[in-house]
Amino acid sequence: MQVNNPKITIGLIVYTGCEKYLPHSLPSLFNQDYPNIEFLLRDQSPNAEIVSWLKRNMPEVINNPKIKITTGENRMHSGGHNALINQMTGDYYFCVSNDMLYPRDFASKIVAELEKTENQGYGTATCKLMQWDFENKSKTNRIDSMGIGAKKTHHFFDIGQGEEDKGQYDSVKPFGSSGALTVFTKKALDEIAYQNPEGKTEYYDEFLHYKNDVDLAYRLQWAGQKCLLIPSVKVYHDRQVSGKDGIIGGRKEKKRWTKDSSVFGHQVVLLKNYTSEFSWSVRLQTTFYNLAKWGFLLIKEPYLLNQYKAAKKHMSEIEAKKKAMKRAVKPGEIEEMMK
Repeated sequence: MQVNNPKITIGLIVYTGCEKYLPHSLPSLFNQDYPNIEFLLRDQSPNAEIVSWLKRNMPEVINNPKIKITTGENRMHSGGHNALINQMTGDYYFCVSNDMLYPRDFASKIVAELEKTENQGYGTATCKLMQWDFENKSKTNRIDSMGIGAKKTHHFFDIGQGEEDKGQYDSVKPFGSSGALTVFTKKALDEIAYQNPEGKTEYYDEFLHYKNDVDLAYRLQWAGQKCLLIPSVKVYHDRQVSGKDGIIGGRKEKKRWTKDSSVFGHQVVLLKNYTSEFSWSVRLQTTFYNLAKWGFLLIKEPYLLNQYKAAKKHMSEIEAKKKAMKRAVKPGEIEEMMK
């Protein structure tokens, strides 16, 4: 690893429907002042529609030798980024999104923080994700996410979402980082890598299309890889699906597919990461919260209970993934990260 400017890989997925963001997002992302970057762009649209769109509307992206473009089937967020991570040659992987605005020094500031001696114990990092009012082309002072928070109930949430940023979360220690933007060290990725039965290496769990960031954050915690929040860096995000605290909050605005994926993902996260070795406090709070959630779904959205059955059908695969997980810390250390 170079001392001052280690090589970084920035990975981006594009797909049908993201075209409106690209004239704004891509120039801000590809115009970084950091000198040692590998850009990987994966088009997951049918028939490489986004590559065709870029050729017509943004040929400078196609012609940029620093940007390596690949096409492939739609493997969603998990599979798409797994494919890019398996191509990376950098010491850090930046998992980024196409619906964001990036400051020119975004990458250089994050690398500078992670390279500090006192931060060598962190395996992943995030920054301030702020809400981008895309329709009005306006940057706001409202928080999108300051990382993933975890409660002893095993409820996970985006820290500060919807609040005005007054610096109130600048010193927070997040459980993990939002899947919208995460920076990983190569070492951390190697420690949580999983060889699936097809011989492919997974980092994000490809069972999960929602809560995959929570699952990865949890596995990183078990591996002893903490998450560093870098509040000096602000990135602006036009979030497509918002999450709220609690069982009921924000449910009306979510689509059926999102709700299905969320319930399924939460069950898989618990089956893989929860342990009876947690304290009585965590075990009781988790049990009561999930019973309340089950009861709410039974009354209000009973069709979602099918996702509990769906998760059970994959128990053999889930158990295999759980068995392969690295556990470098005790449950008590995980509990310290929970509210």
